[in-house]
Amino acid sequence: MFTKCDTEFNMDTHLVDMLQDAPFFAELSRHIHKCPTTDLPTAAVAYDEKLDEIVMYWNPNFFASLSKTEVRGVLTHEFYHLVFNHLASRRKKPAKLWNVATDLAINSLILDAAKGSSSKRISEDRPLPEFALVPGVFPKHPEGREFTDEEKASMKLAAIIEKLPPMMASEWYFNKINEESEKDKAEGGSGLEGELGSMDDHDAWDSLPEKVREYVEGKIKSIVDKAVKKADSKANGWGNVPANIADAIRRSVSNVINWRNVLRQFVGQLIRGGRTSSIKRINKRYPYIHPGTKRSYEAKLLIAIDQSGSVDDGMLAEFFAELGSLTKKVTVDILPFDCEAREADVFTWRKGARPELKRIRAGGTDFNAPTNVVNNPKNRGRWDGFLCLTDGEAPAPKPSRVKRGWVLGKGRKLMFGTTELTISMNDGAPAVGAWR
Repeated sequence: MFTKCDTEFNMDTHLVDMLQDAPFFAELSRHIHKCPTTDLPTAAVAYDEKLDEIVMYWNPNFFASLSKTEVRGVLTHEFYHLVFNHLASRRKKPAKLWNVATDLAINSLILDAAKGSSSKRISEDRPLPEFALVPGVFPKHPEGREFTDEEKASMKLAAIIEKLPPMMASEWYFNKINEESEKDKAEGGSGLEGELGSMDDHDAWDSLPEKVREYVEGKIKSIVDKAVKKADSKANGWGNVPANIADAIRRSVSNVINWRNVLRQFVGQLIRGGRTSSIKRINKRYPYIHPGTKRSYEAKLLIAIDQSGSVDDGMLAEFFAELGSLTKKVTVDILPFDCEAREADVFTWRKGARPELKRIRAGGTDFNAPTNVVNNPKNRGRWDGFLCLTDGEAPAPKPSRVKRGWVLGKGRKLMFGTTELTISMNDGAPAVGAWR
């Protein structure tokens, strides 16, 4: 992606200092490949498919121009983008305004932490380059100088930033500046997207294929999980990361990433393989004499969606959204139910398709209804597994002929005990407003 270069700037000394002051960021850094380059002006974090690694690209000329604390601030800035998932599923469009919004959220946090730092090395010097975007401050030119009055007169986004409060989440800043951008377009302007650039480069994330994005997000979360464990094992492992942010980061990797993995594991266990001959594959027992074999895979899974009156439209939408993610990889059968379930209502959601989803029921709840469909003798062999997406508000049903699991909406629990797989969609969900 970027051209490497030789440099005399020693990044390792700064990373060693971070190891002593902030083990959380030091552990993050240890799992991120570093690549010096002059192909971008400042720095960037991205995913390299060839290396299969998260990479931080950094311009040695830019870093050589910074003070020690500014280097620390830029490194922290890059790491926070990964920790807060700014570059994967949270990424919004217009991308340029999202880049500005995330910079405002991160830089506000870095400056606030520096004010209360007990380390003189961090607090005595400027914690970020002068041109870094900061809420409540009119931005400076990338060269570090003040903009002229004439330049300021045309800088609508900069004037908006000067009026914004600090310590807000990225989405909050994004909504504010995007609203002003749309207003400018409505008044005949060109919007605010090209007015200011972010401190670092985020373009590589926009070209990341959707099928790779989920994998990369999981890879980043794994790195953050290791860093959390390292920080929690040290007396001052979190450095000057605010306690509420540390807690949100900790909870984000405790269970949130696991329930979807468990769900996919459940589906994976039900996948059956079919064997066909193929001359393109070598037969291990009789090479070049008989054709080899290849396997085709098909998941035979029924998903029963609780559409009773106690399942509100918001929860139903969450169920549909998660199924949209799941069916990118497998084909499943869907059965809407409430106190009744009709086999005629079963429909197939094919892998990668986007069917029209809507509520067709709103009565009481009876888990025996979908179980009866599964247990019907004429459906023997039709499904290998049965997942019930529900709010849990009904008595225990009869046993299922096939493996059964339960996926519960946020904040809900089953009204009965069970040894069957139970997945809660809100395990470890971060508190609203905790993210930056």
